[in-house]
Amino acid sequence: MRTIDDRLAALLAAAVFSASPLLLCGCASTAPAPPAAAPVAAAPLAQRFASEPAPTPRFPDPERGRKLRAAAADVQALARRAAERERLPALALGVVIDEELAIQAVLGVRDAAAGGAVDEHTRFRIGSVTKPLTAAAILRLRDEGRLSIDAPAARYLPALAGVVYPTRDARQITVRDLLTHSSGLPRLGVFPPASTSRDVTEREILATLDGFGLESAPGTGTSYSNLGYSLLGLVVARASGVPYRRYMSDAVLGPLGMRDAAWDPSQVPPGALASPHARGVDDGAVASIQPWRLGASEATAGLYASLADMGRFVGFQLAAWPARDAPETGALRRSTVRESHMMARNGSAFPAGGGDDGPGLGWHVREDCDLGHVVFHDGLIDGFSASVTFLPQRGVGVVALANVAGADLESLNAEVLGQLAATGAMEARVVPPSPPVRRAAQAVASVIGRARTEALDRRLRPGWFPEAHLASLRKALRDAGARVGPCALDGSAAVESATAARFGLRCERGALSLAVRVDTSPDARITSLSVEEQTGAIAREAPGPSDRPARCR
Repeated sequence: MRTIDDRLAALLAAAVFSASPLLLCGCASTAPAPPAAAPVAAAPLAQRFASEPAPTPRFPDPERGRKLRAAAADVQALARRAAERERLPALALGVVIDEELAIQAVLGVRDAAAGGAVDEHTRFRIGSVTKPLTAAAILRLRDEGRLSIDAPAARYLPALAGVVYPTRDARQITVRDLLTHSSGLPRLGVFPPASTSRDVTEREILATLDGFGLESAPGTGTSYSNLGYSLLGLVVARASGVPYRRYMSDAVLGPLGMRDAAWDPSQVPPGALASPHARGVDDGAVASIQPWRLGASEATAGLYASLADMGRFVGFQLAAWPARDAPETGALRRSTVRESHMMARNGSAFPAGGGDDGPGLGWHVREDCDLGHVVFHDGLIDGFSASVTFLPQRGVGVVALANVAGADLESLNAEVLGQLAATGAMEARVVPPSPPVRRAAQAVASVIGRARTEALDRRLRPGWFPEAHLASLRKALRDAGARVGPCALDGSAAVESATAARFGLRCERGALSLAVRVDTSPDARITSLSVEEQTGAIAREAPGPSDRPARCR
């Protein structure tokens, strides 16, 4: 079974556009054919929400933002060294903290021969970082009820009915398969290659699907496919009823505030476009080249964008976290953005485990032993390199753009994140105990060292505790009270989930540790508790007993 390698370098290598006759990509730059019949969206089911909002996770250090921004000089020094080491004509590096492009390093010239200063609005081609934007369009259409990502992709592109499946028990390719590189399609298609003089057409892409063999049965493996994202661009046009570019502009780029974004150099004002460059085979010297025209395959890698644009895009991704009750204001629902950041397998999305690495919906996802949840994508195309890495739970992201192919921007992003981590301010958000769990803990604390236990008895789930267990529990609380006296919560907590946490208790003659769990009924009641002598400080409010994945310990 083929899988995407667990290193960014392999992903970047897989995204390289070959100059061979097998190109790739996807988008409808010409007027689309009439849209295929789309499923009628069912009326949304009513949802009930908690009357008492869950506490919002928060960063533990109130000085976090200031400390991270104070690393600006060190980050800029890293950018200068990388630009010199990689011999980059131009480099645009940005650090996004929460929703703000907080640190910038913009270096070099637009063209190695002609010069020209660069700034945060200089446009670079972002290559395969276009894919998460195409995926965002697909997900918005899904949320609008205009397509189903679990429907056969042939519903929207009938030409896909012509592909040849490797086994008779293989199911049909779904839109989700295309999103997650699990369709069985190879990296490149066999339509005519992109060139500097003509566009790839939609007709050329679709005509090659008749008799086109899959590498594996859909859903059984992962193999990075530019061809799959070429087809997704055509799906966007079919499902929306307008050309891919128009839907992207109206539904994605415009609402995101990506005002510098363009699909063609002719759309960029004079003096605002970085020229693509290639390295010499013998001496590594860089020279400007002509950009490829991707045409109907541009959904996979064709967008031009500035550092300012990409800062807004990453800020939008980070703004989806954490889940909360605030009004929706973005191009996509926050829940949809979070879904795209989760590892996607077998029709569902879930957090990656320690050391896991795999596709999300448009993104690639890794659970790093030091950084935790990492979401990223790289791009490499005719004379440009791009890399985006962000940490949803830590509210930090890095964007790097260069106008030469093959720049090692992945390593630069890793160095920048390491520099930020060295400030000690890049800790993940912590989850405060939910009000029901805290009330339960307060009820337990209120009876320790006291003769009466009615306050606790009222908080226990009726019929849950056998009488012998209750007797043992009351005795344990009396014995603890005899040793340490009356107690109160000391403000520390280690959160296991919305219904369970461990609290520190400050007592008259010592300290205790209290673990408590409640049920999810409207009037939450205690279903489990234990009290023991506290031998060390309870961790501050945190996402669990340990925030390091099991494989990393």
